Amino acid sequence: MVLSIYVVYIRDVTGRGDDDESFLVLLDSYLDAPYDPNPFMANVHIVWIEDDPGVGALHIATKHRVTKDEVEQVLFEIPPVVQAKRSVQYPERTLFWGATRHDRWIFVVCEDWTKGPLRYLKPITAFEPDEGEQYWRTR
Repeated sequence: MVLSIYVVYIRDVTGRGDDDESFLVLLDSYLDAPYDPNPFMANVHIVWIEDDPGVGALHIATKHRVTKDEVEQVLFEIPPVVQAKRSVQYPERTLFWGATRHDRWIFVVCEDWTKGPLRYLKPITAFEPDEGEQYWRTR
């Protein structure tokens, strides 16, 4: 019922939506919220380790099924929401807890350093913890 109302609205008010497919494309674009760059991360650069199965992009993708895009969404975009804190065990690392564009909450661990005015993050691992936010709170 609701879908029919939207189709009528799209056709009558906007003059678009000649078929269901074009309506669904328009609806998807409407529901996809705009994602703006996080201004606090403007001088941050990602340094990816590509070919190491123990850390970095290959490890994150094969072991944890998290993409580089998802990691970068957590680190660089708003919305989603992201929280960060220094690792107690490894002070050269920063821990991030945040949501991807599709509301997948992931935990990201990065080596973190600055050189001049630039900040660098090297993702070591990223995963979706079974414990959810409780995992973040205990780190």
